Amino acid sequence: MIQHIKKLFSLALFLCVLQNITAQNHQNIWFRTTLNIPVTEKFKTEFELQHRRQNDVESNSPFDKNLMYSFRTWMYYKKNKNLTFGLSPFAYFSNYKIIQKSGDAAIQPSHEYRFTASVELQNALTTKWFLVNRTAIEYRAFEKNITHTARLRNKLALKYEINAKYSTLFGDEVLINASGTDTQHIFDHNRLFANFSYQPKTNIKIDVGYIHSSRLLKNSTDLLTENNFFLNLTYTLAHAKPHL
Repeated sequence: MIQHIKKLFSLALFLCVLQNITAQNHQNIWFRTTLNIPVTEKFKTEFELQHRRQNDVESNSPFDKNLMYSFRTWMYYKKNKNLTFGLSPFAYFSNYKIIQKSGDAAIQPSHEYRFTASVELQNALTTKWFLVNRTAIEYRAFEKNITHTARLRNKLALKYEINAKYSTLFGDEVLINASGTDTQHIFDHNRLFANFSYQPKTNIKIDVGYIHSSRLLKNSTDLLTENNFFLNLTYTLAHAKPHL
């Protein structure tokens, strides 16, 4: 188990080094741990912890500085094999400034509370290929005097199930500001991603991958490109059987 995690993480680091050779973009690395608690056959809850880091000025290491900490809760209702509804009633984010110049790393983080609702559709193209579309709306409430915003996001992806343990996912996600911004910043950012999943046991899943982001910062009209490498670990508790 530990050896598999090391191999997947080494793969992510190798991709990071390779990207640094060919480009000088912003480098981030994302870590996420999720506890999945099935309640019934169709309903489950999740508790998610996330930490992201970023490179400093004149450095390409994505481990240098804090980028974000978050805690989020999710509730999912799977109506059938093709349709899943999601609701995140509470999420807390501590967001650090994206470092672009000297001194940015010393700026205190902003704090955000988020409410999200989503719907996901999955259509089987063949026995192994699936088309996945996820649409979500999120309300972002910031502390202090930062304007609250509503954001729409849509993810379209192609999933390939190699076997019971391995699968891949390729796709694109667009994030649009629906309120709380000017017309020049309706576009928030775009994420082009590739994900590889490994499930060594029925209750453990490991995801490793890469996201290329094109982001429009709040006080700029120039796009910032980011290389995001991620490692996610999901642990599922055994489903509690009802007492007879």
